[in-house]
Amino acid sequence: MLIASKSRSTIDKLKKDLSSEFEMKDLGEVKKVLGMEIERDRRSSKVSLTQKGYLHIVLQRFNINGTICSSFQVKNYYVSY
Repeated sequence: MLIASKSRSTIDKLKKDLSSEFEMKDLGEVKKVLGMEIERDRRSSKVSLTQKGYLHIVLQRFNINGTICSSFQVKNYYVSY
């Protein structure tokens, strides 16, 4: 389960509530989910989502050489996986 919120205390409360009902293991900060790589830059409050690995496989499959890039920014969210 991936949890994201603007408030760290909201995440902590939800995790506490869920762990009282279910057996849970905190895996720490998320690096990859649903095939997307997730990178955080805390200094600039940026989260980057990429599918470079999947895109590389698709480009190779169709013998396409090139680079496709897309990005967007989500500010002030904490992410826990």
